[in-house]
Amino acid sequence: MTLDLAGVLLRLADLGPPSEVRARAPQVAADVLGFDRVLLTSISDGELVPQGLHLPAGRGADELLATLRAERVALDYPLIEGEIMRRRRAQVVLAADEEAPGRRAYAAVLGWTAYAVAPVLLEGRVIGFMHADREAGGPVGDEDAARLSEFAVAFALVYERAVLRHRLRVQHEEMRQVASWADARTSDLGDRSVSLAEEGGDSNGAVTHRPSEIAERALRDLLTRREIDVLELMVRGETNAGIARDLVVSEGTVKFHVKNILRKLHAANRAEATSRYLRLTLNRGGADG
Repeated sequence: MTLDLAGVLLRLADLGPPSEVRARAPQVAADVLGFDRVLLTSISDGELVPQGLHLPAGRGADELLATLRAERVALDYPLIEGEIMRRRRAQVVLAADEEAPGRRAYAAVLGWTAYAVAPVLLEGRVIGFMHADREAGGPVGDEDAARLSEFAVAFALVYERAVLRHRLRVQHEEMRQVASWADARTSDLGDRSVSLAEEGGDSNGAVTHRPSEIAERALRDLLTRREIDVLELMVRGETNAGIARDLVVSEGTVKFHVKNILRKLHAANRAEATSRYLRLTLNRGGADG
């Protein structure tokens, strides 16, 4: 049976922000594909990370998802997902074919017997997996795997769109804050009284320090060199994965630096840290607020 991709795209698009798409996509997959259990995992630092789980009505999906997240699953040999990531093709996994539980992700918790796994591909790389099975080990065949793979393609398209929309909103808010600051600074320039010796300069009007020099010194006092590198990439809108690629470090290292940056800048989130960075580097040495 052919998958109604247009209908799937509409249902996924209605889920909203990236967090909701991740959390609720498994339920949509179960509804349109006829599965009982669907698990969505992402890839972080070479490990699988459960993002969303759908179970039949009345089951404790949230509790089981928390249990799965506590289990570390490395994406390497002999795990089947490692092979699927290399081949980039959906596959049906049967317990009779794969006797070693260590080859099946979350086998001890979910008790997989017959299930389908499809890679989630974005920009030519695997960013996660969709796992799906039926109650009590019901039949799962190649057609199920093919349709799960089609669903994974639709999910990747909608998820990328949701992430880009979220980034645009963040950038819009940052630009709004910068514009508000610039407007206030412009008014301040016009309201100031003029003296023979302007602030920040000598009697000949020469500026003692360039704003960029002062800002750079202030940042060096607050952050390490590596944290400044990470912050500058954050300001450009890079994700943790993008920063990790640019700096040739792991995503875990990037997350550690981001946490330190937020703490040192007294920022609640990345957008606020970006705003404070822009305010600091645009401000004439930070002396006027």
